[in-house]
Amino acid sequence: MRKSFYILGLIIILASIILWGCGSKNVVASVNGEDITAQELDEQVALMKTNLEQQGFSFEGDQGKQLEQVLRKNLVDQMIDQKLLLQDAKKRGMMPSDKEVQAEIDKLKKQLGTEADFKKFLAANGVNEPKLNDLVREQLAMKNLQEKIAAEVPQPTGEQIKAYYEQNKTQFSQPEQRQVSHILIGVGDYSNGKKRSEVDAKVLALQVIQKIKAGEDFAKLAKEYSDDQGSKDNGGQYPPFSKGSGFVKEFEDAAFNLKQGEYTTEPVKTTFGYHIIRLDKIIPAQTKTLEESRAGIISSLKQDAVNKKTDEYMKDLRDKAKIVNNLEKTQPDQAKKSDSTKK
Repeated sequence: MRKSFYILGLIIILASIILWGCGSKNVVASVNGEDITAQELDEQVALMKTNLEQQGFSFEGDQGKQLEQVLRKNLVDQMIDQKLLLQDAKKRGMMPSDKEVQAEIDKLKKQLGTEADFKKFLAANGVNEPKLNDLVREQLAMKNLQEKIAAEVPQPTGEQIKAYYEQNKTQFSQPEQRQVSHILIGVGDYSNGKKRSEVDAKVLALQVIQKIKAGEDFAKLAKEYSDDQGSKDNGGQYPPFSKGSGFVKEFEDAAFNLKQGEYTTEPVKTTFGYHIIRLDKIIPAQTKTLEESRAGIISSLKQDAVNKKTDEYMKDLRDKAKIVNNLEKTQPDQAKKSDSTKK
């Protein structure tokens, strides 16, 4: 992840920043004289570990300890950057007013619904109302800085837009696509609870094909017979797709061997069961023109420029600041101690 700052959603901020009630003055870092305490860091680490564990990460054993060390280092760096940003926002007079902060909190209350829901939200995130004010103020201050940086970035020139288009033409090319409708007669676990055998599935698929040959409406048959819950209510139709889009090989091969308007007169067997596939439309390969791509290119170039300027801005803040990171000082000693225990 890049070191540039960005504006987190309010819930993420509440889940990762709890900077009050610190009983310990054990300092892990300082930024221009402002301390970051061990308790502040420990609280963030605990919250982040809980989040990662819910995603399947483990902090057990030697690997878990190494992961926690990396986590602590990254979080200290983020906390230092946040201190720098807030200090600069104060220096530039870009801190939001009390009225702006209250307006943002009122929006949150409206989204949550009742006052009781608001109180539950605060309790669930371990935040009281005065602290919420502080967090919202910090969020808005960083947003003000971000918007100022973005406003200072010039629009890309015509030459830059053209060069980007020429250098990235594959981004603007779309291979041939097919749009199909299908009816799945599922087997076993894919038969919507019917636990249908392969023999029964094939027999039913052949019966449905006979109904199509007799002139019955494909979309109505899909709604009646298909076990594909994602497409049956849409008459069995899928959005357009190209080769290699993730469909099973048998399905994709059948779709790309049909002519427009044709359907498979023999059921197509896959791991899901038996499919009846109709080719609704062939969408030829195409490349967007420069004019068709212009808006997207401008957005991409502008974002790249904002990211670069933000990185430079953060580097400048760090270069000018007096930063003491005690965690960096202790890590080599910890590594030596860990090595010595293995001998």
